[in-house]
Amino acid sequence: MAQVFREAAGLGRAWRAMLRAALLSRVAYRADLLVGIVGVFVLNGATLGTTWVLLKRFDHLGGWGFYDILFLYNLWLIGHGLRVILFGHVGQLETYIIEGTFDQFLLRPVSPLLQFLSREVHYLGLGDVLVSSTGIALAYHHLGMHWSGGTWLWFLVVAVSAAAVELGLILLLASTAFWTGRSTPLVNTATQFSFGVVQQYPIHIFGRPLQAMVTLFLPFAFMNYYPSLYFLGKAQGYGILPFLSPLVALVLLATAGIVWRRGLKAYTSTGS
Repeated sequence: MAQVFREAAGLGRAWRAMLRAALLSRVAYRADLLVGIVGVFVLNGATLGTTWVLLKRFDHLGGWGFYDILFLYNLWLIGHGLRVILFGHVGQLETYIIEGTFDQFLLRPVSPLLQFLSREVHYLGLGDVLVSSTGIALAYHHLGMHWSGGTWLWFLVVAVSAAAVELGLILLLASTAFWTGRSTPLVNTATQFSFGVVQQYPIHIFGRPLQAMVTLFLPFAFMNYYPSLYFLGKAQGYGILPFLSPLVALVLLATAGIVWRRGLKAYTSTGS
């Protein structure tokens, strides 16, 4: 057992060192960092502006008003932003395999998965976190929320779980590149589906097939919709679904880890 803890501590130190190196390489270009973050604010502002115009015309979507949807969107965005900061490159596994740069992970005495996950730090995720924190604060104020300390703690758990759900799904889909050589279209299709549906609409306004898709097969709804039901006082009739995000995240990460390990055994270098 002591050996296991020593190895885990060693991996933790290695991961922190690689993340620090990746972060330093990013902040070296400060103008690019600033422009990128400003761009994130503009993009998310435009998305919410479209929703605002829609709700000015129709008043609500399935009983959800503008600030309900503002909370829904930004709960998704904070999880997405946290995932992007540390793991924004995970969906690009295909590129590493095709270009032959994945081989370098196999030459070092550190877990290839750990090396891959800590390869880069993405500053655009910081913009997402800043935007989402502002949006959640606005929704909290306008909806007259008054959370206890326990609710705030659960919110933090949900935010981390949302990031883990997205990471698990993308790593799982990206790992198919070990067999097919191509996984980017699959990853992009799944994420665009999430961006276009789950991020800014309550899924109960859609048909049951789509609800089943984002609950059972591509469970992006556990990033924001189901936990939002609890925070917004809309959880009646949904059983334990609003509280399953951490469990769904663990299952997805474990499944992605299994697929990664099996894919690694099937991997053959491109020789590039």
